[in-house]
Amino acid sequence: MRSSYFCRKTGMLLVPYGSGSPRAMATYERILALYRKDYPGMPVLLAFTSRLMIKRLQEREGITVPNIEEGLGKLSGQGCKQVVVQSLQIVPGGEFHRLVSISREYEKKDADPEKRLKITIGLPLLSGLEDCRRVSKILPDLWNEPTKDGGSNARDETDRKSQFAVEPKKDAVLLAGHGTGHPADAIYSQMAQVLKKDYSQVLLGTIEGFPGLLEMIDELKATGVQKVRLHPFLLVAGGHAENDISGPAPDSWKSTLERAGIEVDFHLSALGEIEGIVQILKEHSLKALEEMEMQADRRG
Repeated sequence: MRSSYFCRKTGMLLVPYGSGSPRAMATYERILALYRKDYPGMPVLLAFTSRLMIKRLQEREGITVPNIEEGLGKLSGQGCKQVVVQSLQIVPGGEFHRLVSISREYEKKDADPEKRLKITIGLPLLSGLEDCRRVSKILPDLWNEPTKDGGSNARDETDRKSQFAVEPKKDAVLLAGHGTGHPADAIYSQMAQVLKKDYSQVLLGTIEGFPGLLEMIDELKATGVQKVRLHPFLLVAGGHAENDISGPAPDSWKSTLERAGIEVDFHLSALGEIEGIVQILKEHSLKALEEMEMQADRRG
């Protein structure tokens, strides 16, 4: 089926919220490279949903990233007749639905339905229980110490679990997600339950949703945890990781945990730096491509 993507001139637009952080941009560029490796010859571009992040990146780093409409316009200008808009959000919350709305409005711009750019949406990282289970299996790559050759000390899934499980009960891994006021925030709770089942010493909380930091502290204290390895449960380690989670401000996660008497060992690595996580996103993109092809076939 893949060869037909190019016959109909297909493009792909990868769309996160965005960040002005150099480390975050390096992660986005790596994700772009992995996509372009899988689809040589297919135009694959990056766009941000956040105009604020676009402005900050331009002002601070001199890097120009388009918004969704501009990215779609560029792909159309390159001759693309159909585009997969791949969400790089974690859950299908407010930003995802805004991405969908903007894409659909753009699709209707041309009055002639036959000339319209055909757009299909790729789902975010966590779009159901199966995604949560798959992410859980990959996450030890986030918290296990790398070997000298850059790999994980654990040889396979069983080793990764056993390596973590034998550590003292006073230690835990605490993951800090973004959270959302959208009903999709419930997926974080689902992810937290999957993690609890797979690894008794891994907790997931959110900055702006439920469970939050106070619930995390209550749970840590109830289980006697004295030290946490704190990781961002974010696609990239940008402003939230550097400020809200690990920053020196008194209301950051690190500061709040330390005031509660819990030792914090913070690690900046984010989800998008793990190839297995990117692979899940790429599979969502492939499903969107397959859906696009089926729609094209029905149109004749």
